[in-house]
Amino acid sequence: MRRPLGINAATFALVGIAAAAASAIGCGSDQLPPPPEGEPPPVGFESADPGRVTLHRLNKTEYNNTVRDLLGTTLRPADDFPSDDHGYGFDNIADVLATSPFHVELYDRAAELLVTEALRVPTTEPDVFAFEAEQVESPVGGRFRDEGWNLWSNGALEVILQIAQSGQYQLSAIAFGQQAGPDPARMNFLIDGREVALFDVTATIDAPQTYTATVEIEAGTHTFAVAFINDFYEPEGAGDRNLIVDAFEARGPVNQTANTNPARERLLTCDPVAVGERTCGHEIIAAFARRAWRRPVDADEIDRLLGLLDLARQEGDGFEVGLGLALRAILTSPHFIYRVEIDPDPTSDTPHALSPHELAARLSYFIWSSTPDDALLDAADADELRSDDQIAAQVERMLDDPRSSALVENFAGQWLFINALDDVQPDYNVFPWYDDALKDALSQETRLFFEEFLRGDMPINDMFTASFSYLNDRTAEHYAMDPVGGDAPVRVELDGEQRGGLLTHGSLLTVTSYPTRTSPVLRGKWILTQLLCTEPPAPPPGVEGLIEEMTPTGTLRERLEQHRQDPDCATCHALMDPLGFGLDNFDGTGRWRDEEFGFDIDSTGVLDDGTRFEGVRELSLILRDDPRFPECAAEKMFTYALGRGPSFHDRDDLRTILKGFLDDDMRLRDLVRHVALSHAFRFRRGEPEEG
Repeated sequence: MRRPLGINAATFALVGIAAAAASAIGCGSDQLPPPPEGEPPPVGFESADPGRVTLHRLNKTEYNNTVRDLLGTTLRPADDFPSDDHGYGFDNIADVLATSPFHVELYDRAAELLVTEALRVPTTEPDVFAFEAEQVESPVGGRFRDEGWNLWSNGALEVILQIAQSGQYQLSAIAFGQQAGPDPARMNFLIDGREVALFDVTATIDAPQTYTATVEIEAGTHTFAVAFINDFYEPEGAGDRNLIVDAFEARGPVNQTANTNPARERLLTCDPVAVGERTCGHEIIAAFARRAWRRPVDADEIDRLLGLLDLARQEGDGFEVGLGLALRAILTSPHFIYRVEIDPDPTSDTPHALSPHELAARLSYFIWSSTPDDALLDAADADELRSDDQIAAQVERMLDDPRSSALVENFAGQWLFINALDDVQPDYNVFPWYDDALKDALSQETRLFFEEFLRGDMPINDMFTASFSYLNDRTAEHYAMDPVGGDAPVRVELDGEQRGGLLTHGSLLTVTSYPTRTSPVLRGKWILTQLLCTEPPAPPPGVEGLIEEMTPTGTLRERLEQHRQDPDCATCHALMDPLGFGLDNFDGTGRWRDEEFGFDIDSTGVLDDGTRFEGVRELSLILRDDPRFPECAAEKMFTYALGRGPSFHDRDDLRTILKGFLDDDMRLRDLVRHVALSHAFRFRRGEPEEG
């Protein structure tokens, strides 16, 4: 009897391929050609230290974006990966992107899911996932009876669904109730723990019914549960309410009409029957590995991958099984999971230019948080990423591509704390109007606002005083403004009195507040550290925080000023608090207010250099002209682009970047270009052995 290619054989083969690929990293072997030795640096560069970038693992966002662009998938397998650590304010810092055994397990699982989806033979027939209830059982009280599984207390029958295609799925269950009490038995359908349908199960044992619901489900791994939610038991005559489930299923996509799989069509560029399995496999594997590994692939690497086709044949499986193993091996290779850069001598600190393909990867993950496209790889193949003009042309092209929105989502999202809005939950008892819809609207406002500066010609410091923003009706209501015409955000001109500029955005005012109140300290620190790159002194040990008052006797500002009377607290609070006081007219969700606890708001401030201001408008004007802001923006962009923190070796690079940025009127697009043209971005070095 033929034995299918089992998990042990497949895993052994994949591990062997991955180990062979890993052996090439950082050792100067012939697996990857090193950059040309002795190549002179570009004009204007000297042999400055470009710093050391650790082998860079793809973070969760980069992984999802990469498989999206590589395979055209809508799956987001990295959502299930462990959270990425942060360094220097960003989650793409190579030094903190560790890899655990759990990562390796999830990489293999993700590769299998992605390849299965990509090679799926298209059909208009829906997939059917059918389950007999007695075969599933439940972790809560219940037992099997002839008619099905009896849930005699609140609980659920849960199964795993491997959904290959996104679309509408019909969920159904054959069930009836053992009725008791005033209400019928109630049953929920849940996808991933989220209720998608609720039923009053009025059916009885004499006439079980089929209950159905149609829901949208994305491709990927999901849980489907049938739950009993209103257990009732009263021994004194009222009886015992139970839910009996006979069988249940998921069927779909039920709305599928197109008989195509674009990913399969893109991958299978030849017919193995017509040209031969070996020839066709070579063509597919070589093309896919080049795109996945972001560089040319040599003959030995392709031969090892082709060995998986042979292994499949030996085990009695067909061409596509072997091809699937080869594609999985490519996606579990270190050359995919890491952004590999090779030093001719890993122990030498002599700077050398990145290879064209290494530079292409730096550019794409900087601007797109994703893999190079064909145009960028073709330019690297043709050695057209050497001169300033060639690189600048690619930067302009990439910024014009919609994928450059990654700079908004990932760079601005972390620099300006927009992404932190997902982790903030204002207290409902204090801010009952705050909900997910408002959170999304506030987040979208700031993202679209930042994107305007990325796409346009406005200097970045105009973010402080801009007279426009992007609002929908919910945001406008929150800001006490007239409706703007619907749920979609539109550009709105502001009067500049209460709203105008970055500091008046509800998203930022919310993430710099506590759940029950504002925080001038958090707001002031955010301005100092994120916008001015000025780190306040750490609080001395033993200093107590602000004591909350059950019955406020004044504004929060007055209590903080009393707190600052302590000499141990005065130094750092003198830097932070005045900046925060300038935003005191906004509550913990960014709504305008004139009073706090019945006391008038005082939004005046005196900065550490003696500069006085009144309110957010005057504070915004001061910050717009503060020379630390463009310097800070350049440093943050440099850190994000390199995936490492700046050091004293980078001072000349940062000066050059800043000068070009200022000369170009502080346009954000130009800052991206100056960073991409910098010495540190285009060069690397090894690391001498200690001792």
